[in-house]
Amino acid sequence: MSNKIYWEPAKAFRPEIEKSKINIWHRSFKPTYEQEEPQMALLLSWHYGRQWVEERDMHKKETKVKMMKEVKFIPPNYTSWLEKRRPKRTKQQLLRS
Repeated sequence: MSNKIYWEPAKAFRPEIEKSKINIWHRSFKPTYEQEEPQMALLLSWHYGRQWVEERDMHKKETKVKMMKEVKFIPPNYTSWLEKRRPKRTKQQLLRS
């Protein structure tokens, strides 16, 4: 019998661009189970699916923390926003004139 591979997991094709080096969100996520030989029992039991969701959530948290460290937060200034939208005259002043 020949050693023909009947099934192998699909891999996403993403071209390497300079944005992926700069932007954290453009870096691809690779689960740990892709480094090992796939087992049919684990596929049928959705073990790989659960593992992928757990690792994806961890990856999201790590990238959010990294993004928050890089971003400088500017606190909102509501008083100046309200001053700009305050009417110059009240209703009574408009009725008198």
